Amino acid sequence: MAQPPADDTMPGSLRIGRLFGIPIYVHASWLIIFGLVTWTLATGYFPERYPDVSQRGAWLRSLAASLLFFASILFHELGHALMALRHGIAIRSIALFIFGGVARLEHDPEDGRTEFRVAIAGPLVSIALGALFYLVSTLPFLSEAAHSVARYLSFINVAIAVFNLVPAFPLDGGRLLRGLVWSFVGKGRATLIAAAAGTAFAYVLIAGGLVALLMGIGLAGVWYVLIGLFLREASAGAFRELRVDRALSGLSVGDAMTRDVDALPSDISLEEAVRDHFQRTGFSVYPVRRGDMAVGLLALRDVMKQPADERDRTSVQAVMTPLDERFVVAPDDPLTEATAKLAANGMGRLLVMLEGRLVGLLTLSSILRRVKVSEQLASA
Repeated sequence: MAQPPADDTMPGSLRIGRLFGIPIYVHASWLIIFGLVTWTLATGYFPERYPDVSQRGAWLRSLAASLLFFASILFHELGHALMALRHGIAIRSIALFIFGGVARLEHDPEDGRTEFRVAIAGPLVSIALGALFYLVSTLPFLSEAAHSVARYLSFINVAIAVFNLVPAFPLDGGRLLRGLVWSFVGKGRATLIAAAAGTAFAYVLIAGGLVALLMGIGLAGVWYVLIGLFLREASAGAFRELRVDRALSGLSVGDAMTRDVDALPSDISLEEAVRDHFQRTGFSVYPVRRGDMAVGLLALRDVMKQPADERDRTSVQAVMTPLDERFVVAPDDPLTEATAKLAANGMGRLLVMLEGRLVGLLTLSSILRRVKVSEQLASA
């Protein structure tokens, strides 16, 4: 799946490296599915299809197959990511988690054609991997163990492609559907159609899982229900995002920003910042000023990384995040674009600057207040 990020990474994720300059993360929940897939292969798939294999051999094949299975998912997501990069969309990260993988795009594609190309890239990679592993399984000089692992990987990669091509948002097929109808009905309507298909498919999976449970197929039933619930929530999230986009359409940053801004002097100590500001207001991030000029942002989480006995000797300036374009907007900027920027910067704040002066602060709460007002006016 490919999607814009709600934040930089999922909590509980561990960075394991970079590919093509893209950070790769593994979420803690991945260990659950990795262990489950390995156990299922070692106790069911390989012993049933290859009765002569030893228990040790089955576990070794299962471990190799599981690792290559998740490598295949990673390459599937790289397909999305590299196609997005080709169309000028930056990639925040790729993460593996319990339901597979996700490439986190900086923002949605700008048109249906780009959406289609980014969405189809992942399944095409999976189909290519399926063909590659099938060819490997026919090589006469490889062992029977290698053949068995390659056959499984050939099947599972094709299965990944087929499942992801189901026209249900946020699966790749749902994004393909949105890309196909985008130019005819517009992005908003296309998102509604794809999200509705995703919700319908989620309920089909949940119903199928419940039937499987009643028939005594416990593991498959639980898995179908979990995937269905995940897809239902993701589709509901698409509806919520569309509602917010519609409420913010036509508005500027100046319509939602908070004008009364309290900024920390850069030369005070962290101890003063905590005592006189963070503890007093409960805010988690403050702008930092040097004289009348905004120069950075100080997050409470960065303060807490400093030893308590050193905070009175450490200045705000020494710990703050210097100001750059990730944290700055202008009053006339479209609010929809600023909201995406806010979600991506990891600070939960945007400084509103006009001719070099700090004139306001944009936060999620100030945007939500504006959304509420817009929806009330629209329903009046």
